[in-house]
Order: sequence, then C-alpha cells, then structure tokens
Amino acid sequence: MDIKAALKNILKDRVTIVGVGNVMRGDDGLGSILSEYLKGRVSACVIDTGLSPENHIKKIRDSKPNTVLIIDAADFGGDAGDIKLLRKSDIPLYGISTHNASLALFFDFLETTTSAAVYMLAIQPAGNEVNASLSNIIEKKCKEVESLFLELLPRVARNTPNHL
Repeated sequence: MDIKAALKNILKDRVTIVGVGNVMRGDDGLGSILSEYLKGRVSACVIDTGLSPENHIKKIRDSKPNTVLIIDAADFGGDAGDIKLLRKSDIPLYGISTHNASLALFFDFLETTTSAAVYMLAIQPAGNEVNASLSNIIEKKCKEVESLFLELLPRVARNTPNHL
C-alpha cells in the first residue's frame, strides 16, 4: 500500500488526529508521541488520548471532523515499522490494538457521534516493554510519518488553535 497516496485521499476538509498509546511501554506510546509531534504544526485538530481514547469522545465530536484518523501501535503480524491504513471492517482481520477497549466499538461510536469517516494508521511495534522508550526503528518511523503529515496537511499560521 502506498501510504502517502492513501493518506492524501483521506486528509481533506476538517481532520481530527487521535493519538493513542502508553508512553510508559516503549513502542506502544507511538500514537501519543506522534500526536505531540504534530500539535500546533498541522491544520488538523490533534488530540492525544493516551490510554483512554473513549474518554475523549466529546473533544473529538466538538472538533466537528469530516475525517478522524486514529494513530496507534497495532500488532498485525508485520515487520517492525510496517504501516497499514485500516477501516473498521479491517479490525477483525488484524485484531485490536494493544489497548483494552475494542477499536471496532470505538470506530462505531465515532462514526455515529461525528458522522465522520474513521481510519486507523496502525504501525507495527518492535516491542512494548515497561519503562522503555521508543525503539530506534519506531522512532525513525515516527519521524517519517511526522514529515508525511507536515507535507500533506497545510501548516498552521502562528496563534491558530488546532488542538483541544
């Protein structure tokens, strides 16, 4: 899959990026870390939900998105750093992320409450050890993905709020 082309097709109009992850568990924190990289630098609403994306439904809904893009570590059997762009229908094929709540339910709820198209940018982690930082390969992949977002989403003007 050409991830750049796929993202270019969906990152239009009002986009909300939702970072999910546990920064205390190595690569599992990549969604949260990437969202922090992007806050204030792209023309999308960027929300770091940490371990509890379901607790941020109101913020996501209030951003009035046409597109919601969840960024999370997910074990889909690929090589460390592989990326997949998933829809809700893909979740049963790859299981769920490394978090407790079913992502299919989260997708359903977001689609129902926002009427937005919901996607997940899933990145295959190398590890998720407690008290570890990002692995070198995932840190490099995060920088590549950050550059991709900066290219695809117009940069924001100074003093323009773009996250909640």
